[in-house]
Amino acid sequence: MLKLGLLLGLLIPFWVSAEAIDDWSRAELALIDGLRIDHLGEPPPDPSNRYADNPQAAELGAMLFHDERFSANGQVSCASCHRSDYGFTDDLKLGEGVGVAERRTMPIEGMAYQTWYFWDGRADSLWAQALGPLANPQEHGIDRFRFAEIVAEHYAEEYAKLVSPLPDPPFGQDAATEIFVNGGKAIAAFVRTLKPKESPFDVYARALAENRREQLSVLSDEQKAGLRLFITKAKCINCHNGPMLSNGEFHNVGTPYEGPVDRGRAAVIETLAEDEFSCKSQWSDADPDTECEHLDYLDMDPAKYEQAFKTPSLRNVAIRSPFMNKGQFNTL
Repeated sequence: MLKLGLLLGLLIPFWVSAEAIDDWSRAELALIDGLRIDHLGEPPPDPSNRYADNPQAAELGAMLFHDERFSANGQVSCASCHRSDYGFTDDLKLGEGVGVAERRTMPIEGMAYQTWYFWDGRADSLWAQALGPLANPQEHGIDRFRFAEIVAEHYAEEYAKLVSPLPDPPFGQDAATEIFVNGGKAIAAFVRTLKPKESPFDVYARALAENRREQLSVLSDEQKAGLRLFITKAKCINCHNGPMLSNGEFHNVGTPYEGPVDRGRAAVIETLAEDEFSCKSQWSDADPDTECEHLDYLDMDPAKYEQAFKTPSLRNVAIRSPFMNKGQFNTL
């Protein structure tokens, strides 16, 4: 994240003095303050997942997240692409599971604070997002029946303690789907525990807010100049705002790429509410009439979302190249 400030800082005129670099207007101070991690708080509740904040579910979810048996070749886990040593994404242009995906692996640290998941936002909960890669033939490449079999063989005791004893296999459609969904909800409970860490920017923003001048040197002058551009002329903050440095919405920013046109959000916007695992589905724990407002007031005009992709968080962005939805850029 801070390397972006360094690069943008090179564009600031040379006559901006070191003495003036920490002088911000009241409006600018408010914008900077709104970005610091101190305002993040706890993740908002997820009424669609009864296990969202259950520590036992998170423990089971962590085991499922790291288990390579949940893949067609027995070599791919969620952690294979969402690497804890790389900001919970990977260093590839396109995600690689049992095959090669169409887009870059998104980081999942801090995703509990957002509403839409995947680059196109085709899932409206973390548990629905967890199920997508499992069934994707290019990622994990298994179906819900195979998932249920693996749970029954290796996690029957943990599942029974969290949900209820498993029925006897072979599993029918409804039984397999219920196990599949509850597995996704457990993975989501684990992912909700993955929160971003404080950065030097947060130290700087807190120092400004509390008038601790001795801590203002945590950022270089070039980084501070980049921050000034970020919140003013460059207007980066229009989309990269709030403590997660993302508005969680979708935009066509004209990123170049090769190959067939990827319609992004436009391809999924009209079918979100009817998705098998949406907030309004039978597998959701939410009240579809009162707890799924993000679907009730959804703008479903695909023309507005052609080739639009989710604004990624800039938290820890400098340590997880390449960048953009297909890894088009290697550096910030």
